[in-house]
Amino acid sequence: MKIIRNTLLAVALMFVPAALQGQTAPKSVVTKPLAAHVYDAVALLFTQNASGDMKMTCTVTAFAKTEKGYRFVSAAHCVEGNDSKQQKLEKFYVSADTKGAKNYFAAKLIEAGDKKIGDDFSLFEVETNDTFDIIPLGDESTLQMGDAVVDISGALGLGKQYFSGYVSELRVDRPPVDAGQVLWTDVMLIQIGGAPGSSGSAIVSVDQKAIVGFLVGSAPEDVGKICVPVSKFKNFLALVDAGKYKKTPTVVIAETPEF
Repeated sequence: MKIIRNTLLAVALMFVPAALQGQTAPKSVVTKPLAAHVYDAVALLFTQNASGDMKMTCTVTAFAKTEKGYRFVSAAHCVEGNDSKQQKLEKFYVSADTKGAKNYFAAKLIEAGDKKIGDDFSLFEVETNDTFDIIPLGDESTLQMGDAVVDISGALGLGKQYFSGYVSELRVDRPPVDAGQVLWTDVMLIQIGGAPGSSGSAIVSVDQKAIVGFLVGSAPEDVGKICVPVSKFKNFLALVDAGKYKKTPTVVIAETPEF
């Protein structure tokens, strides 16, 4: 199992994400087609280095409205390192990737999950007067194998694209999937398109019209995309909002000096 990285047109891409557990769909009825609705909730995530260069890292999805903007979710492996204080010093931006001129909005990293325990989520807040649609958090426990899902992501740096597929495995009952920097647990497998740049994108149930998981990686031999279920994100989100989320301390083993 692996996280896929690629570079296209000098853009570095990674592929491998206050809402609470009981969040329900907005009361307003969405009349646009589901694909267009999800498309208008999705943005591309960029990081900026000390030289001011921007690189696209992943895909983000708006799932909640705030007083001054929106909350977006992506994957934790889209954020370098595992120390929260250091991670929050990075500069992040999101872009709706509209046709023609692009607008970039500063994104504040609220928290990135602990990669060592499979919390492959990152939570951002963006202040903007621009309008994004919102895709609510759903419930993967009601899914059945074969259920239809859709995904919008910035695969291969070619802009936001639509993918459709189905659930091929509800829960991989195996030891943690080791992707090097991330250990995924209790993942789903989804048969759906995607490529470098798709990581962190939301898997949306056609029936629920809500997020049921997050695409984080690709299984060998193209047997499916690895997706972390939305219930894990809900648990992560509740702890973050309560100020109780803690990462596993990094243990540094000192080398024995030579004499």
